[in-house]
Amino acid sequence: MARDFICNPEYPVVETKAGRLRGFVLDGIFTFHGIKYADAARWQMPKEVMPWEGIKDATNYGYTSPTGSQPMPIGEVFIPHRFWPENEHCQYLNIWTKSIDRDAKRPVVFWIHGGGFQDGSSLEQVAYEGDALAEYGDLVVVTVNHRLNILGFLDMSDFGEKYRNSINAGLADLVAALRWVHENIAGFGGDPENVTIFGQSGGGGKVAALLQIPSAAGLFHKAMLMSGGAVPRDYVPEHRELIEQIMEELGIPVSQPEKLERVPYEVLNRAYNRVCRRRGEAVMWRPQINEFYLGHPVEVGFSEYAKKVPTVVGSVIAEFGAYGGLRFDH
Repeated sequence: MARDFICNPEYPVVETKAGRLRGFVLDGIFTFHGIKYADAARWQMPKEVMPWEGIKDATNYGYTSPTGSQPMPIGEVFIPHRFWPENEHCQYLNIWTKSIDRDAKRPVVFWIHGGGFQDGSSLEQVAYEGDALAEYGDLVVVTVNHRLNILGFLDMSDFGEKYRNSINAGLADLVAALRWVHENIAGFGGDPENVTIFGQSGGGGKVAALLQIPSAAGLFHKAMLMSGGAVPRDYVPEHRELIEQIMEELGIPVSQPEKLERVPYEVLNRAYNRVCRRRGEAVMWRPQINEFYLGHPVEVGFSEYAKKVPTVVGSVIAEFGAYGGLRFDH
């Protein structure tokens, strides 16, 4: 059966704050892949992308965050996956919408992938495509990549002011993506005042975290946690000691932490894994309380903004069965 496809030099093109983007139309759904929503140096806060002249293509998915271990194909007949080029400069989002009429003001849904705070991507599962939800839900669908694991949740704050929020850099990416949506989604037919964040498993955990981030308040208006909202009780190391051991493994003096920024991710991750093997435990990456993130609502209570956000909380049956179940201390 033939499919309708449109993509030419001038259509579909949307004007954003930084410049114009060209996507494509497939079977009536306007699609924009690989939109760069921010830039960030390693362990530092995301910044707005620099404006450009002319028209940029948004017809290819952007990089996904490097994962903690090499992705392995498994169960593909039941859950088909996509394996995509990885790069720590992974601040990309994707959009599906039925129109690019600024007056359409359709509800916006902002999907956050699972994989804990360690792995995953916005495109790893074919089911993460937003075309059907855009068509049958009459929604503007956004999916997003962000920094994970040692890139997104390592506490480098003892080593310099520029690293002050490195422990929550992955969440800072998500806030930057929501800010991009707030500023630009009207051009894609969306209503910036009607944004729902939702995610499954680790994505649900990130939704819970966003409810507790003051700088995210007002950038979303409803929330859905599809599992992932429990309080983790796993090993959290003293990060400075861990970092010093990684630096020793790499032959980097403690007085020169900026050299860690230039170590290729694969080398950095191998050094981290060697240190973890010696210590006998790996890190369960997760956000930590600071001036940016208030803490898990079960432990510290809901933020004032979270109390006002309509929220749906559910679970995925037997998701954690293979890991021996969850421990609840509350």
